[in-house]
Amino acid sequence: MKKMCHIKIFFAIILLVFLPGLSASGKSSGTEENATGGFEFNTSRRSINIPARISNNLVVIPIRINDSPPLNFILDTGVNTTILIEPMIAQVFEFPIEEVVYILGLGNEGIIEAGMAKGLTFTMRGITGENMNLIVIPDGILSFSEFFGFPVHGIIGNDLFKQFPVRINYRTNTVRVYRKPTYPVRRRSQIIPLEIENNKPYVWVKIEGDEEGKTDSLRLLVDMGATNPVFLNHSFKYLTETRIPSFLGKGISGELEGEMGRLRKLEIGEFRIEEPLAAYPQDDFLSAASFNIQWEGILGAGILSRFHVILDYQSQKLILRKNRNFGREFHSNLSGMDIIAEGLRFNEYKVNHVRENSVAFEAGILPGDRIISINRSEVTRMNIDEIVGIFNQSPGTLLQIQIIRDEMILQKNIRLREDI
Repeated sequence: MKKMCHIKIFFAIILLVFLPGLSASGKSSGTEENATGGFEFNTSRRSINIPARISNNLVVIPIRINDSPPLNFILDTGVNTTILIEPMIAQVFEFPIEEVVYILGLGNEGIIEAGMAKGLTFTMRGITGENMNLIVIPDGILSFSEFFGFPVHGIIGNDLFKQFPVRINYRTNTVRVYRKPTYPVRRRSQIIPLEIENNKPYVWVKIEGDEEGKTDSLRLLVDMGATNPVFLNHSFKYLTETRIPSFLGKGISGELEGEMGRLRKLEIGEFRIEEPLAAYPQDDFLSAASFNIQWEGILGAGILSRFHVILDYQSQKLILRKNRNFGREFHSNLSGMDIIAEGLRFNEYKVNHVRENSVAFEAGILPGDRIISINRSEVTRMNIDEIVGIFNQSPGTLLQIQIIRDEMILQKNIRLREDI
């Protein structure tokens, strides 16, 4: 029989792939947090290479829990306790739920009751974690799979990063985990001081707004679970006079709106990043019930993916070295559409959101429209990364899009445009 004994409250910023993944920080209801286990190498090797899948700048790795098959977990520095978003897995493999936790949906009123499973075994290639905790989200609350185009079951972060230095290679889709902080540091690497607070990594960056003289030094959360380059507190909107309304994500309490602007530059260490995009979530983004969280901003995967990255919590270092993505231009959503994947094979595509005054909006494309073909190529033969890539080619590219709406087939032509 499942045992429900303690009740605790957890914050959770659950905003799908566009925002800082999840933050689970407990507030006790009178009982102390039970000690958790940790990961250990089960090989004598100094490091382990784990294959990853990278989509929209997010890193997904395979993990087994107890006797489960490999499950896909997003690697996210914004997460404390590992989270399972597919509760059927917990039921099938009889994970022992021992506590009730309440998760607050930040940005709007909303609270859900979840379970905490304890005493689990997590297994990755060459690494095993014993006596691990797992938050199990109820059914129907979240789905990441529709944004990735393949099954995604949960999120893991601090449980791994607190134990070992981790290197992420966004070009080769690999994650290397080091037993000790004795990893090689390649030439042209920059060692950036990392501040660890409440199990989360922060760095200082210099930001220059869209006009010369608008500058600030900010302490940003390093968040691998945020796809955009930078998220800033709404109080820093003065940095970018030109902004457009944007759909930034979806959480347990509904969709999150905000604005997007373009900075002149961002400096981290000696690296200078030109004209990155900055997202400003709505004012009440980090307010829930009577809780308020002070934050300046987030350094997301839109920046991190331009580097070879080593995150070393123990030595408090972020090590960056340019990769071939470094010089790419930062484009906003050139079509103005956000697409999700559906169907058994995730090869059916629906328009999830259309930005007002974008080229898709002007062409009369609506949320709920289903895409049949692009430039006469059937979309069922494409994956979601290919489709997103087509919709974010160079500005000026003309696309012929065939959609179905209310059993009617419509032809829409759009010319991609940068609105920031």
